[in-house]
Amino acid sequence: MRYSYKEKEVKINRREFLGFAGVIAAVLWTGAYTVTDLIVDRTKYIKMRTAGLYQDDEKQAKRQSHHNQSLLNMYKKMNFQPLSPMAEELFHTHYVDRSVL
Repeated sequence: MRYSYKEKEVKINRREFLGFAGVIAAVLWTGAYTVTDLIVDRTKYIKMRTAGLYQDDEKQAKRQSHHNQSLLNMYKKMNFQPLSPMAEELFHTHYVDRSVL
């Protein structure tokens, strides 16, 4: 018994294959470029926002909470001291490193 196998004919020639591959590569590159561009824009926005917050903070007359009269009045009204466990729980935040976005 003789083995006979016929390969399936390719319906696309080399030139068309390279054209399709080029189009697919261009679409993938454009998508990757767009995502990268969005990440760079986001990072730039965060840096601009941070600079603006620091600039606003420098303009404030009372930049430290323990010198802020309205906050001292609130402590007095709520009957607890700065740095007490209750004040720590209500007002203090925990540091989260966001340098790598």
